[in-house]
Amino acid sequence: MRTAALLSTIVLALAAALAAQMATVVPQIPFRQFTLPNGLRVILSEDHAVPVVTESLLFNVGGRDEHPGSSGFAHLFEHLMFEGSAHAPKGVFDQKVEGYGGTDNASTHTDYTFYFETAPSNALPILMWLDADRMAYLNVTPENMKNQIAVVEEERRLRVDNQPYGPLLYVALGERAFSNWQNAHPVIGSFADLDRATLAEVKAFFDAYYAPRNAILTIAGDLDLDRTEALVRKYFGWIPNRGAITPVSTAEPPRTRETDVTIRDPHANLPALAIAWQGPPRKSPDFYALALLGQDLFAGESSRLYQSLVKTRQVAIEVEGGLGFPEADFTDYRAPGLFGGFVIYKPNVDPRLVEQLVFREIHEIVANGMPPDELLRVKTKLASDWIRGEQTTLDRAQLLALGELLDGSPAGESEDLRQILNVTSEQIQRAAAAYLTHPRATVLQDEPGAAPAPAAPAKGGARP
Repeated sequence: MRTAALLSTIVLALAAALAAQMATVVPQIPFRQFTLPNGLRVILSEDHAVPVVTESLLFNVGGRDEHPGSSGFAHLFEHLMFEGSAHAPKGVFDQKVEGYGGTDNASTHTDYTFYFETAPSNALPILMWLDADRMAYLNVTPENMKNQIAVVEEERRLRVDNQPYGPLLYVALGERAFSNWQNAHPVIGSFADLDRATLAEVKAFFDAYYAPRNAILTIAGDLDLDRTEALVRKYFGWIPNRGAITPVSTAEPPRTRETDVTIRDPHANLPALAIAWQGPPRKSPDFYALALLGQDLFAGESSRLYQSLVKTRQVAIEVEGGLGFPEADFTDYRAPGLFGGFVIYKPNVDPRLVEQLVFREIHEIVANGMPPDELLRVKTKLASDWIRGEQTTLDRAQLLALGELLDGSPAGESEDLRQILNVTSEQIQRAAAAYLTHPRATVLQDEPGAAPAPAAPAKGGARP
């Protein structure tokens, strides 16, 4: 007995020492930062490991910045930005990038839209010219707008409406968990708003949000800092600002009563349960604590809920979630966001049992905290994944840009990791007790099958 106790003490001491060491050794991606007179923020990161460079443009506009009646505009521009510009007509952008053996793509998020090109480093001047031309002279024409609205609507059908659990995760959960339309409506947009959009409205959106003052240009990889800065000033410094941004309010009233909703899903073969809570402000102690707790509860087969629901109780087949879920990850989380979880479970299982098992793990954390060995394991896995995610020029460009956007400095990404690695079990207990409660929860049950047909009108008619 004394030997077992001694070994346990040694293990805990070693775990504490390793955790302390890990929390102090957080790599920082090197960068140079400056702002052009037109307001364009620029981040350069030099790394000559391979002769490759990534150029990215992050625009500070996402689904949350849209106004009622214009849902889907942010996503629409993810497509329109590849439809050609004054000096690079449609098709030229991809031809030039691919001609150098490069790739390009874009993505729309709740709080930003991200564009990038990765190519051999000798293609950098061409990448700058292409990006500058579409920022200054994008072709927003009636034909382009009509074509890309059709593409966006088809994407919604394929990725959301006709996907199992798509309407649950990407439409219904946000609509039920938030009260403010700015936070509640889906990033993918609505058919009604896209179909009624006018060319003048779409152009006004571009003028307001795609101006230099609202963008972050990041270039990472095999570059010379001085030469690249000179090229940036040449290609981007002349672009004028235009339009005006109309700020939106994202304030949310506090939740004081659990919301329970059941929806029907004609594309699902198995039932599912989604649970979400409005999360804490970014960079608060509770933010870092719940980021770590999300990993512990949901991330991978070693997570608490996978072990409990899938392995031990054998009531579920899939578990996922965390801070920012389902629209984001904590790395690109901007409050108000959600701490959410999603469980696909077996058809003979009572959904109330699934909900109880989820809350049982949360209550266990609130009561007893996270054991030191478990806390160390979660931190080690998170740090490993984080650092592995800095290995490519694209990863580094996006992390630096997000640090600037969300934390006010490209160094914010490494500071976030440092803060997460310093989280204690007591902090996790307090955050879970404050945020992950029954009254603050939104619980959605997804049942396979089509919604019941509306009742037929009563026969006999009404009196005239």
